[in-house]
Amino acid sequence: MHIFSKKNPEKIDRRQSLAGIPVRNENTTFEKLENGTVVVIVKLLRGNGLLARFQPLEMKRRVKLDELGTFVFEQIDDKKDVKRIIDAFIRRYKTNRRESELSVVEFVKMLVTRHVISIVIR
Repeated sequence: MHIFSKKNPEKIDRRQSLAGIPVRNENTTFEKLENGTVVVIVKLLRGNGLLARFQPLEMKRRVKLDELGTFVFEQIDDKKDVKRIIDAFIRRYKTNRRESELSVVEFVKMLVTRHVISIVIR
């Protein structure tokens, strides 16, 4: 046992991750552009580090989504799980399940890492 090792978070399997419900974070707003795509605006508070002293208290990060990203983002209503979003994606864009699942899951991961959404796992 290593004294300085980080505690490993609980691993979730594929079934649990597809049953997770994406929810929009409170610090997130969005604008719909004329062409129908969405720009997501994320408010971030500055950190505690030395370099953070030179940053403003609040920063805004903008994430411009393409047509496919906009569709997935608009499906996030705090009720649908990832599997239902994938099913809607398949119906809309007529793609196969594997390709749709990989694309949607990767996009959802990106939204999580950019602090746009969180995933609720039951």
